[in-house]
Amino acid sequence: MSVRTLAVALFGATMATAAPLAAFAQEATLARAPAPATVAQSEGAFVEEYVSPLAVLADRLEMVRQSYTGVRLRLVLAAALSVQETAIGITAEQQEAWRRYTNALLALVPERERVLAILGAAEGKDDPRGPEAFGRAEAVADMLIAYATKAQALKAAVANLRGKLSAQQLEAARIPRLQVGIAGSGAF
Repeated sequence: MSVRTLAVALFGATMATAAPLAAFAQEATLARAPAPATVAQSEGAFVEEYVSPLAVLADRLEMVRQSYTGVRLRLVLAAALSVQETAIGITAEQQEAWRRYTNALLALVPERERVLAILGAAEGKDDPRGPEAFGRAEAVADMLIAYATKAQALKAAVANLRGKLSAQQLEAARIPRLQVGIAGSGAF
């Protein structure tokens, strides 16, 4: 296997595993960055005012409420899967199994409505008294139930895909462990 093929496979695999978190974080920061500690002038000296972690968390949750759609996350994940498809060398005969796998994986990206059911509506749109008693816990349970079915479909798609790939393709699909601090570890 060439170094280039291995590099493409590694990039694709890394994107497939890290994209959900990266895209979620990117979507959350598009609206506005969290409020940094403010600086005030006091008697000729600058004093940094404390911003509580809870305020920063609330600000980030508000950004997610306002901007999360799942579309960007699906696009990033689909791009990574496309790179991985090329690196593995999926053939025409394997396309159906590959598509089942990619569709099952993309189906795991949460819809906006599910995210809002857990986080609550945007500021000012929620009931000021808070969610219905145990409403968010129930929303989490509903999401997990929906994901159980999707996870079963993904597991079946993975098993089917493994059965269709050659030993060389399965080897190309492996994601090497990153070894931090080891120079010249031979990853490429």
